[in-house]
Amino acid sequence: MPALQSTRQASQAPWFDSEPAEALRVLERQLLLPQLSLLPARPWLWIAPSAAWLADAQLGGRGLRLHREGSGYAGDTRCALPLPLPNESVNAIVLQHVTVGDADHLLDECERVLMPGGHLWLTSLNPFSPFRTRWRQHGLAVRTPQRIRQLLERHGLECEDTRYLGPMWQGAGSRRRGGWAPLRAACLFHAEKRTLALPGPTPLPVRWHGTVAT
Repeated sequence: MPALQSTRQASQAPWFDSEPAEALRVLERQLLLPQLSLLPARPWLWIAPSAAWLADAQLGGRGLRLHREGSGYAGDTRCALPLPLPNESVNAIVLQHVTVGDADHLLDECERVLMPGGHLWLTSLNPFSPFRTRWRQHGLAVRTPQRIRQLLERHGLECEDTRYLGPMWQGAGSRRRGGWAPLRAACLFHAEKRTLALPGPTPLPVRWHGTVAT
């Protein structure tokens, strides 16, 4: 399914720093910080959509905090892709709000720097949510949840769980439960880097010589 895009070409950062995005930022932090706290001694990578999303984040353990800035990244260091990290050097990655423009190349890098068995949490705005009217006018273009799952699988990241989070829209439908979850503002994906199992020993053929007792 093709990505749902806006014809506008405005900068992404203003919407993520706006008041409508604040509730989503707080909610995601409440969900994602406990995941990293389970691995306090492990190196991690956290990439946010803007500096404000990391300004007061209390991230424990050892890790690298980055946010998007122009065509590259800033934060603990300034860089572009490829990321300045060795192969298989981090055990956990958080990607907040990948877009059509960076998803494919960024997931390539995540697969490279993630340890086998390491975990990745990825959030994305939901193009099926009526909430999209609040951000599409800023030129944001995101992939559908199905397409993101396919991208994760293609890059060797096995998607274990998908959650829908955040507000839907104001109106009677927003009070309903259950089947309305896929219309929430954002999606949260949890994936694990596949580990390659070593092949087992090949049994040797046995040849019997002489008489065998029965």
